[in-house]
Amino acid sequence: MCPKKYPAKRPKKLKVGHLKSGSSDVKEIVCGFCQSSELSMATGPMLHYANGKSVQSSNIFDSNVIHVHKKCIDWAPLVYYAGETIINLEKELERSGKLECSSCGLKGAALGCYMNQCRKSFHVLCAMKILDCRWDLENFSMFCPSHSSLRFPKEESQFGEKSSKNNFKLAQMNLGVSSRKGVTIQVLCGSGLSTKEKFLLVKFGSTIGASVSKYWNPNVTHVITATDVNGACCRTIKVLMAILHGCWILKIDWINACFEALYLVDEEPYEVNLDNYGSRDGPKTGRLRSLDNDLSTKRIIGRGYEFGGLYILDIEAPSLFKDLIFHFIGDFVPTYKIDLVDLISAAGGFVLGCKNKLVAQIRDGRIAPATAFLVYNLEPPQGSMLKEEGPVLLWKREAEVLAATIGSHVISDRWILDSIAACRLQPFTV
Repeated sequence: MCPKKYPAKRPKKLKVGHLKSGSSDVKEIVCGFCQSSELSMATGPMLHYANGKSVQSSNIFDSNVIHVHKKCIDWAPLVYYAGETIINLEKELERSGKLECSSCGLKGAALGCYMNQCRKSFHVLCAMKILDCRWDLENFSMFCPSHSSLRFPKEESQFGEKSSKNNFKLAQMNLGVSSRKGVTIQVLCGSGLSTKEKFLLVKFGSTIGASVSKYWNPNVTHVITATDVNGACCRTIKVLMAILHGCWILKIDWINACFEALYLVDEEPYEVNLDNYGSRDGPKTGRLRSLDNDLSTKRIIGRGYEFGGLYILDIEAPSLFKDLIFHFIGDFVPTYKIDLVDLISAAGGFVLGCKNKLVAQIRDGRIAPATAFLVYNLEPPQGSMLKEEGPVLLWKREAEVLAATIGSHVISDRWILDSIAACRLQPFTV
């Protein structure tokens, strides 16, 4: 009698972004790369794709949809975009599905060490937690701890032997991650830096064991900014957010001074006190406001990952615009308007999009007229050949007519930016 034959076992296929068993909750969606459902500033939003196209929220539970963190996609070597189409996502998931993470042991480890002969692979989120990894944020490359002493190609061309020796001496001196005034350096962020300065920032972060973020997030503790010959920095979203959150806003000279001294020198002599619009002392005012605990805990609603494109986040927010209501009138470039909304929310204010709702709530007493601000745009529509006497005056006039009806203030978008840049409310001049 012949022995019974059993079919050969097939290797278990990695689930490429799925829902945890039996769940229909968006919070239970698992990333196809890192096998985690966690959502945070580090992971970015959970993105959903089918046949190379982004999937609308109403269809994300379809069986053919792939779910992946934005951060995991950004650091997946073979994935790229062609217009609105994502290329090689499924191939990269299949490749990484055979690779175990050298940190957590789970499969889906798409990020390999930049040293070609190294066999280690990581989930990018796991590698981010390893202090000894070294990063090239511009080229999305990483050296694992075993090869962190090696240099990226950019380093070879921009820094010589002296820089390498200084880096070794800094490591030998155990700089740690606390400045001499006791402020823990957790996350560094650059603003308006040149390519060489960006590299210096990443090198500095790697040396002292601090993270370097390409984008603003509330965990940033030090913004390093370029300045002109007068010591003025450009007014960027990163700088304005840093003022609101009480972060250090420092000249790149601070990093150079730390390398030269071989320890973390005091930040205050390198603090920026002027921006390119002439606002003074906003960074220091914002930082001292934070140190004095002049904070109000508010529930901030912002753009994000859940609840129909919104996320709700309880954070301590400086109360520069506490209890103030803003309504926009006229045309704004969409991305600029999003930045304004984010800044207002971070400052404790609220944006009300519906004019009729604003009028009704003022008339029934739910909103005090003195706390309502009608915001018009000082810039004409993008691409318009008309000057200020055209659409800008029409928007201003529309705001003034409505303000006369409900008793509110009329301000330009510049008032919002100037108030944040100085970390104090500016006079109501229109």
